[in-house]
Amino acid sequence: MDANTDPVAVISPIPENISTGTQYMLLGNSSWDPGGYIANYTWAITHSEETSYMYGAMVRYLFADEGLYKIELTVTDGWNNTGVDFTAVISLQDADFDEMPDWWELGNFGSLEENATGDYDDDGYTNLQEYAGEQDPTVADPPPLAPGFLEENWEYVAVAIAVSVGVALAMYPRVRRKRKELETKKIEIAIELEKSLDEE
Repeated sequence: MDANTDPVAVISPIPENISTGTQYMLLGNSSWDPGGYIANYTWAITHSEETSYMYGAMVRYLFADEGLYKIELTVTDGWNNTGVDFTAVISLQDADFDEMPDWWELGNFGSLEENATGDYDDDGYTNLQEYAGEQDPTVADPPPLAPGFLEENWEYVAVAIAVSVGVALAMYPRVRRKRKELETKKIEIAIELEKSLDEE
């Protein structure tokens, strides 16, 4: 055993990009000391100018927010010699860059393997469209209109809208009259009730 030999700190490889909200196991157990044994493992994790400390050869860390995380592992042997290793991770809302937030993909698909143009439930809507429309991408929705449907049938659509508006306008006076009649009846009933109460 050699009291003058520094231990070697080794952080096991970590992905460059990690999804925000992921809990990840940081491993320092490949560190070694040529002169004896490692007595202490200290992790310093800095994000947004704040540093948190954790201790142990293996620690579980939550990448709670977006941004750069600087990770430093310091190992100390029985003679107080130290060795240091560094790495960095970027935590992203969309670590696979497919325009769908990772939390949404993981919640619906259980992984990040689906892409924006895929159609997981085979209903004619892409996964990205399902996300944008706040739909469940695992449940088939009614199929979308065929491409060019409105362009090819705009005359019929315009006529249908015009007819609907015409019917609504034609019905309006009738509906208004009915409403007035109902209000008049209510007033009459209220007057009758008041009279009968007065007579009692």
